[in-house]
Amino acid sequence: MTSDAVAPRPAWLQDPTLAWRPAARGVVLCAQPHDLADCLGPNAVEAAVDIGPPGVGHDHLCGLQELLAVLLPAVRGTLPEVLERHAEVVGLLTRQEGPDDEGTGRRGRFVPVSETASLGTTRRISRESHITAGWIDRAARFLVDALPALGGRPVLVLRAFDRWDRISVRILYRTVLIADQQGQGITVRGLLRDGGTLFLERLSRLRAVRVCAALPPAPDTPRGAPGLAVEPWHSGGPASPLRAIGDAIALQNFERADLLIAAHLEAVGAEGGRADDLADLIRLQAISEAQTGRIDTAVAKLEQSLDLAEKPELRAHLNYLIALLVTKRKDDTQTARAYYLRGLECIDALDTPGVDAQVEKAWILNGLALAAAIDARGTEDTERRDALFKEAFELEFDAFRMVREMPGDSAFYLRYNLSHNLAFLLQITGRHRQAEDFLRSVSATMLGTGRPEFFVPHHYAIAVLQLRRGSHEEAAASFGAAVRVAGELRDPFHLEKLFAAAGYTDLRRGDHADAARHYRDAARTARRLCDEPAFAQDLAGLLWALTLGGSRWDRHTLTAARIWYPEAAGAYDRGVGGDELAEALTRAGAEIAPPSSKLPSYLAAVDLEGLPDRDLNRFLAGITARENPSRLLGEGTRSASAAVKSVEVEGSSGAEKVADAEGASGGLKFAGAEGASGVVRAADVEGASSGLKSAGAEGASGVVQAADAEGASGGLKSAQTDGTSRVVDSPVAEGTSGVANSVAAEGVSVTAEAVAAPSAPVTADAAAQGNAVGTARAVPRAVLDPAEAVAGRGQR
Repeated sequence: MTSDAVAPRPAWLQDPTLAWRPAARGVVLCAQPHDLADCLGPNAVEAAVDIGPPGVGHDHLCGLQELLAVLLPAVRGTLPEVLERHAEVVGLLTRQEGPDDEGTGRRGRFVPVSETASLGTTRRISRESHITAGWIDRAARFLVDALPALGGRPVLVLRAFDRWDRISVRILYRTVLIADQQGQGITVRGLLRDGGTLFLERLSRLRAVRVCAALPPAPDTPRGAPGLAVEPWHSGGPASPLRAIGDAIALQNFERADLLIAAHLEAVGAEGGRADDLADLIRLQAISEAQTGRIDTAVAKLEQSLDLAEKPELRAHLNYLIALLVTKRKDDTQTARAYYLRGLECIDALDTPGVDAQVEKAWILNGLALAAAIDARGTEDTERRDALFKEAFELEFDAFRMVREMPGDSAFYLRYNLSHNLAFLLQITGRHRQAEDFLRSVSATMLGTGRPEFFVPHHYAIAVLQLRRGSHEEAAASFGAAVRVAGELRDPFHLEKLFAAAGYTDLRRGDHADAARHYRDAARTARRLCDEPAFAQDLAGLLWALTLGGSRWDRHTLTAARIWYPEAAGAYDRGVGGDELAEALTRAGAEIAPPSSKLPSYLAAVDLEGLPDRDLNRFLAGITARENPSRLLGEGTRSASAAVKSVEVEGSSGAEKVADAEGASGGLKFAGAEGASGVVRAADVEGASSGLKSAGAEGASGVVQAADAEGASGGLKSAQTDGTSRVVDSPVAEGTSGVANSVAAEGVSVTAEAVAAPSAPVTADAAAQGNAVGTARAVPRAVLDPAEAVAGRGQR
């Protein structure tokens, strides 16, 4: 398989150019009034284009609407072909809000957000942005093509830039990056009127942004939006106020979400006697604050909500949210356990807990399992690790037994989530063949819909399993299948990861020529996306593939290396041998990214929200964030650098180092684990003994993205509560499907059908990517008994 699988190859893969320098300028934030010539020089005066201020309220695309009001008439007069070429994205940018096609709710501008995805964002902490990132990228490319209608190298002077919504800012910033890469200078001068915002503070730290005078601090509470009208508060229905807040959070337009919540709080508070509604609104404030990194404030808000809440199910959920937040953002599992246990007390105090209460309890048990798994991964005490993994297993199985026969969407999604967790459990215990069989089983109906967006993560997950069991030829073919579908979808973000994963596989199988082709295409794609970390790793992969294969560096590769890895390029220019060149690459920090078990569901390079301090996914799965390709060299493989040292990886704690990328037995290793090869094994699964080990979250989670707008398979759990649609979050790591896995135990047979099948016939409709309102559910077919698979029977 080669990257020629993308047919027809897009233009960026046909361009041999690799070298680029990230934009070092383009956006100027002016906190105080001052002369344009003094700010940007006298030439800027003639090139300046004045863009009016948006209204208050941070409505979706309010900032870009002011720019389009000036730009579109000029484009229609001078560049009408640009409008035709970008017709789809222009239609999204300019359409007005109104009823959706089915008349079930409001249709907002830009990205259609499914009801389930919208409501899901009001119940979780993790953010996903893959789909939104694709549209932001397309919108930015339209602007790059259209802005010449305003003259050469325009200077956009944006009044009241602090009133721009986050979506508009992201599009405009990406426009600057792309234009700079294409040699088409665009300058943005943002004039602040009301003061700073949290997003502008983050934006000001980016490479291409310069600040004139210090930015004023962002206010602790959102500035008011006079005249912002809100409907009477209720949480049910597709057109409910909760849906509007969910849309804002899903699109990461957090200022808009904060304003809507504040307006509803004022209205509900004025009525009095609605403690649970007030508690629920404060909970929404906490979720928005957590999404923007205000963790301590978010925890304090959730505590305030707990003080008000009366309904036991709500109190249980609030305790759950605090526990999940301190687990994922503070790495404090001890505090998390205390809150989880308080949540259990709320449910256990009920005389006859209903479906909603039992579902809340199941997710609390799942959260406790996550805490146990994290602690297990962080300890070097083998006996304690065994006990913690045993605890995680028992908690997960208790959660499964609670919902095994339960009707309703929430129970279905929990069962389906557990089935994918099981596939990951099979993977980490070295049973990659059984994991693949089971994964194919539970994914069959979703794939049967024929929707191509299901096939990309499925092929990818299968390829990772094949790679880790050492079936490199099969993995190469599966990655090739994923590349073909992602190419048809014109998804450069997934293509970059897939090309890099294919290159990594080629290095593992010793095919340096194919590795070079794939890493070259990955680097070309990362360059197009202006993704600096990805480009650095992909270029490193290309340089290693050429060096290990004894091939020359062509002029495009060498030019890029001189910018990104000058020490290695200098060694190549001196004509050093392969071993010395490999050592130079190591000293230069040229490292590659081993493929994660899941494609990323959010893209920090586009959403500009930053990353958590720790990649919990990789920590739990024991997958390094970066590695030196010398780690991939096995006995009998041509070694260009036997003396090259393996470089310590980021994103991996001192307690858990991956001893080998795949290991002699094909299983991921836990450092310090005793026994055969240190591989974590399920020694006595059916007896629920301490031998069952569950390491983490990434596994099969991206394979079936049920009812999730952006790609986390277990993250959105649709439930019915008091006649309203709710979404229950899984305590998972950044958009993954879960941690501990429910399997057969205590003599109970758990088949794929029993784990995943819903209680009533369902359809697989508008599922993974959330581009239309709908509910995605599937009926997996059982072809493998997971109890037998985990126990080691049924192998082939």
